[in-house]
Formats: sequence, C-alpha cells, structure tokens
Amino acid sequence: MTEPNRPIPIVPAGTGVERVLLLTHRAPEHTSGALDTVLAILEESGVDVLVPPVEVAKHPRLEQYVSSETVTLRSEGEDLIVVLGGDGSMLRALAREAGAGTPVIGVNFGRVGFLCSVERDDLEHGLRRALRGEYSVLALPSLTVDWSDGSVRAVNDLALVRSGETRIADLSFAIDGEKVATVRCDGVVCSTPVGSTAYNLAAGGPTVSWRVRCFVLSFLAGHHLDTRPLVIAPEEQLVVTNSAIWGDCDVLADGSKVGSLAPGRQITVGLGGSDVHLAIFPEASFFRRYREKFGRG
Repeated sequence: MTEPNRPIPIVPAGTGVERVLLLTHRAPEHTSGALDTVLAILEESGVDVLVPPVEVAKHPRLEQYVSSETVTLRSEGEDLIVVLGGDGSMLRALAREAGAGTPVIGVNFGRVGFLCSVERDDLEHGLRRALRGEYSVLALPSLTVDWSDGSVRAVNDLALVRSGETRIADLSFAIDGEKVATVRCDGVVCSTPVGSTAYNLAAGGPTVSWRVRCFVLSFLAGHHLDTRPLVIAPEEQLVVTNSAIWGDCDVLADGSKVGSLAPGRQITVGLGGSDVHLAIFPEASFFRRYREKFGRG
C-alpha cells in the first residue's frame, strides 16, 4: 500500500498528458507576454486545452478554448492543471480541484512562488517536461472548519483575528475535548503543511515538511511570555472559543473573510478536508525550495 505522504507517480513513464486546464494570474498583465509561448507548446504537444470563462475575461484570445466552469477532470494521469501565477493562484487551483485528484503544477509568475515547480525563465523546458508526464504528485491535506454560521474548507490556513473595534482577543482552545489554555492575543492561525510557509511562518510558527500530515496552531501577538505554537495530529479536533465578554473575531479561510465568531461561540477545526494534489519535479523538493525561497544560500 502506498504511503499517502510520499510522492506518487501517477503518470506512467513515457505517457504524456492528454488534457490541460489552463489557469492564469489574477492580474492579466503578469502573464499576457508569455501566453503565446504557452499556447504554442500546448498545441504542439497535441493536448486538448481547456479554460474556464473567467480566463477569457482576462485574455480574450483564449475564447476558442473556453469550457464550462464545472468541467470534470480526471486523476488517472491524462489530465493536468497548469497555473501561470504565484502562490495565491496555486492555492485557488488546488482548492478548485480538491477531492478530484487532478494534479496542479505551477509556473511562477508571482513574488515567491513556493508552490510552483517551474520558474518563468525555464518555462519552455519545464512545461514540456510536465506534458511528458515527468512529475510526481504529493497528496496534501486540507482543513475543515465548522461553526454556527456554516462550514468551510481551507487549503492554506484558517485564521481568527480580532475585529477592528476589539483591542485584544481572548481565545480558549481545547483538543479532543481537553482544555489546553486561554490566550490573550490578536488572533490565531491554524495552518496546513502547505500553509506553514505563509501566515503561520510570519506569526512565528514552525515550517512543516509536505510529507508530514498534521496542522499547526500559532498565535498572533500573544500577550503571554509562554505562548508557543502547537503541532496537532491529523486525527485530533481543535475547538477554539471566543472567551471575550464583548467583541467578535473575524474568521478568514485562505485569506478571505468568511464570517465572524461572536463572544461565547466556538469553532471546530480538523484535518478532514479532501486532499489536494501538487505536481512536482524530483529536483524541486520541499527543502530545496525552502532554501532557495527563504534561505541565505
């Protein structure tokens, strides 16, 4: 049985991709100059190119490739999602196909591009390799979040942040029914391994290798000397309660506000979301990216 956290080669050697869903950066000016080259390579390789209608609004020349927003992609290796963008574009693509099993590979047109396997100056070579199926796939976990206002999924992170009128948040947290602490802070971040290099890293939380199935609780501007991040097992459930007398906390999933947590209310976070599938080249390992993107040589 294959271990879920190890790179899983899902494309047989010598077998190329048959169909590509192409997604681009929110700002069309970042990718418009490279789009002709990308389309030429895709057409030369004989793959079917699909784009959702939103891409045509950014790049009218993609109209001939337009498909339904609900196009069904396959996970057996015939299909691949190619993203021209940065980490934000990659997260949206991963969230879009969570559970479907379709791998996502990125060409970095953003600032950091930690999730991208191809740099823009290696676009032609990297894209041709991807279309030949010369990649492996990592199955990465996502979060499920439930509270009185509903449920959401987060690929990167879930954050509870004091609202604008609140000077400080009082947040109590428990794991599997066992109260751990009440913390005065500006908020907390619950991060997947994918998100550990984003908001969590800025908050002083640990970087987590993509091969580890867990999630991390870190604190924003904690008003306690002993406030430390916590690594939580995949089968454990985290419950965070707004223990303040007054003042809501904003609920943000992958950076977007999705609701508020009123005093006395609680929110449950677990690693129960569908896996997302990141396509990587063997040499573009997690720790190589970590060194190149965040290190000093």
